[in-house]
Order: sequence, then C-alpha cells, then structure tokens
Amino acid sequence: MGFFLKKLLGELLMPLPVCLLLAGVGWVLWHRGRRPRLARGLVGGSLLTLLLLSLSPVSDFMAIQVESEYPAFPGDSVDFVVVLGSSYVSDPELPPSALLSVQGLYRLVEGVRIAHAQPWATLVLSGWGDTDPVSNAEVYREVAASLGFPAERTRVEPRPRDTAEEAQVLEPLLSGHRFALVTSATHMPRAVALFRGRGLNPVPAPTGHLVKGGVGWGRFDAYLPDEGSLAHARQAWYEMLGRVWIRLRGQE
Repeated sequence: MGFFLKKLLGELLMPLPVCLLLAGVGWVLWHRGRRPRLARGLVGGSLLTLLLLSLSPVSDFMAIQVESEYPAFPGDSVDFVVVLGSSYVSDPELPPSALLSVQGLYRLVEGVRIAHAQPWATLVLSGWGDTDPVSNAEVYREVAASLGFPAERTRVEPRPRDTAEEAQVLEPLLSGHRFALVTSATHMPRAVALFRGRGLNPVPAPTGHLVKGGVGWGRFDAYLPDEGSLAHARQAWYEMLGRVWIRLRGQE
C-alpha cells in the first residue's frame, strides 16, 4: 500500500495537477467573491507557470540541470551491464519493440551496445510487470534477443517495482563488481545515489537525453508553448522530487 501511495502522491505533485488544482481553488474563490486578490493570484500564477514550463528554453534548462551530472559511458571494463526498468505494455498484436516506452528502448539499446562491446559481461535486465502477466524485464529480454544478443549472457530480474528495490534486489549479484548502470539521463543521478547508498560501484551510462545540443535560447520557435516541453519539465521535476525523497529517507 505504501508503494502505491508514494506513486500517487508523486503524480499529484507534478506541475500540471498542482497548477490545475491551484487554478481551481482560485476560480472558486473568485466566483464566490472571497479574497479576490488571492483568487486572481492563484489563477494567474498557475496559468503563467504552465505557460513558462511549456517553453523549450525553460523546460530544457530544468532538464539539463539533472542530465549534465554524468557524462556518457566512458567504456570502462565491467562485469555486468544493468538496464533499469521502464514503462511498457503487453499486447500480443504488437511487435516486441513497440511494447517498450521510448525511454525503455533507449535504455535497452544502450545496454545491448555496451554488452556487445564487452563479451565477458552479463546483461542484467530489470523491471516488474505490475498487473501485466509479462514483466518489463521479460519484454527487454525478448527485444534484446531479436537484436541478436545471446540469451546465455542475459539475466532477468522481474521483481523490483522501483529503483530503490532494484538496488536492493541486485545488491547480492553486483556487490564487489564494477557494472555499467544504464538508465535515462534524467533518472541517472537518483539511480546512482540509490545504488551507491548500498555500497555498490556503478559506472553511469546515461542515455535518452531530453536535451541535445544545449538549451536553444536563440531559436525563434523555442518561445512557442508546446506539450513536449511541458513533458520535459515534468520529467525533470519528477526526478528532483525523487532525489529529495531519497535524501529524506536516508537512502543515498
């Protein structure tokens, strides 16, 4: 129950729900003629915040604060290549590659690339299935096999529900070994903190960067609001909150 409450609270604290809630409170106060200055401030402030987060320079600036902490995988020799779970769907009508999210595909392809370059390394694929009969880790394995990666060099771990549980469950396997930790660039600082918090020695291998080529301050279209920029801001904010959460819990 605690796991699901944490996820629910995390979703409610995202920019769009928070701004809509505050705007709704402001509208009710305004409609009832109570505290008009506060009401106008809530409505106007919420809409202005959503507008700013929908602009590419603002959302990219937020994302790059998180993504720039670790560079690309340096090519170090490792014993394991660990690909962390991501969202997916299970649909027998779709090809395996279409079941994974965009970030899941980024993670898997980067993990396979690193493992191919180090034939002694084991590819560890993580991710649970929630209510789905097929786990994220198993979908990863199927797609990796279709890309030509040998099944005998693959290990699947379908039990962890989130990054903290991935670090916990994989600790016995990874303890005392150097391993490439593959996850999204925005997620990497929190993932590294959780794995190092258990005394493990990951070599960061970030992928799926939201910002490529730096913040586009000079592009004329950067100042037109779009939903992609709002999604980038949401992801950066989610990871910032997640980092605060694990610090409060003493997990890093």
